[in-house]
Amino acid sequence: MRVLFVYPSIDCPPGINHGLAAMSGVLKSEGHETRLVHVCDELWQIPSYDDILARIEEYNPQVIGYSVMSQQYSWAKKLAEYVKIKRPDIVNVVGGVHVTMVPDEVMKDNAAWDVVMPGEADFTFLELVNRIERGKSYHDAPACRIPAKDGREAIVNPVSAYPDLSTLPPKDYELFDLDHIIRTKKGWFSIITSRGCPYKCTYCFNWEIVEMYKEDGAIKSSKEYLRHYSTDRIIREILTMKRDYPHIGTIIFDDDLFTLNKPYVLEFTKAYKESGIDLPFVVNAHVQRFDDEMALALKDAGCIIVKYGLESGSQDIRQKVLMRFMPNKKIIESFRAAQRHDLHTSAFIMFGLPGVEENRFETREQVEETLQICADIEMGRFRWALFYPFPGTAGYAQAVEKNLIDWDKWRSVGNYFDGSCLDFSPGHNLYLQKLGALCNWYVNARTSWPSKEIYQKLVNEVEAMDAETFQREKDALIKHDRELSEELIKKGWRHYSIRYASVMGVDSDYIIWEREQQKKQMSLQTVTYTLD
Repeated sequence: MRVLFVYPSIDCPPGINHGLAAMSGVLKSEGHETRLVHVCDELWQIPSYDDILARIEEYNPQVIGYSVMSQQYSWAKKLAEYVKIKRPDIVNVVGGVHVTMVPDEVMKDNAAWDVVMPGEADFTFLELVNRIERGKSYHDAPACRIPAKDGREAIVNPVSAYPDLSTLPPKDYELFDLDHIIRTKKGWFSIITSRGCPYKCTYCFNWEIVEMYKEDGAIKSSKEYLRHYSTDRIIREILTMKRDYPHIGTIIFDDDLFTLNKPYVLEFTKAYKESGIDLPFVVNAHVQRFDDEMALALKDAGCIIVKYGLESGSQDIRQKVLMRFMPNKKIIESFRAAQRHDLHTSAFIMFGLPGVEENRFETREQVEETLQICADIEMGRFRWALFYPFPGTAGYAQAVEKNLIDWDKWRSVGNYFDGSCLDFSPGHNLYLQKLGALCNWYVNARTSWPSKEIYQKLVNEVEAMDAETFQREKDALIKHDRELSEELIKKGWRHYSIRYASVMGVDSDYIIWEREQQKKQMSLQTVTYTLD
């Protein structure tokens, strides 16, 4: 049977959807055909609904599976409603993070969806497809929720247990235009070695997913959520990808937290080194689960960057708003462990959060604690974001309770770095706009580096601007960031400049190192060409 997947990732970084790759692999292993409509403005021009309908007519699937995040849901819903009018015979199924978090809300959109499927759908989607192919009813199929329609009451079936990862066939990466994606990402390719996370961070969805599975009786303990693929499987997967796509230059292990299970990390890094993969890689780490032994193993295997979820430098905000229980001392110790082994460190930081207790929102002083810890640690890079209240999360409930959400902005904001959908005081709104554009200047001004005074003067100038002036000057200021950075690099003055993304501050020492590596590579290529 033909199944079409629709994956909108509009206004998002380009990449693959590992869930769809896994589901497509399961379907193909059972004899079904799959195809993908990948809508990503970073990769191609966004097609119209008529363009997509033409592709649907050409492929003629019996089922369309939509995988959506919250910011993409409205676009996907409108497309599904349009498809339903033109092709009422096709079964529209929707899943993904947004559906898993707020399935009851999605069920209301009965003009779009025939089936709403929360949770990990590797085998439940296969069961649905098999039933449709055989002409059997799917109204009692596991994890299927059938919206009320045509006088029929809604049907809600419980989710099944998490899939055993060892039983899954190989992922179908060929579902995606990998060559184009890898080249767009300059050789960086994403792999995941696990599923799940045991933490309860309020801005994330993991804990709510665990609770849903518990309530449905699919699992007994949250420990069942965190699962690993075998080391042998992942090594084979990477070797295959390297063979088929030799322009892969760096592996990104995109697990929520790669370093949670220390024995697995030590086993995996040993196998990776011995496999002959010989590609640098990047991992996500947790400051509570990182030490010198792990840092040494990662470095020895070829790791180049360790990324930590720091989020806030304010212990109050971390503990009482974000549910992240790690002291600043432990944060600093974990970064130092990576730095001692010459690993480039990266932090995710966040602003525009709900406040603690009587405060409606995070204070300026608490924001400055985040800026200061970045300056004190002297991390290799940091990526900043403005808090986005994903529906169904505890953070969303906090924002609603404190009456912080501007609903018009919430519906229009496509990502979590171009602007906040929360409404604070006018002064704090403006401060966050300035920070969102030039966070690296604010951190530079708090360092002990020679460039500190230059950036403090720039920050003072930015702070003196009213909203109209800042909006008028913003693009010029961002352009000046790069120009100033090149001048300071010539002087050897350390600083953070905006690189690789509009919300990333990168240490000039790394920029210098990267350029030296590129020169060595070019020199090696020249020597090879001459010898040939």
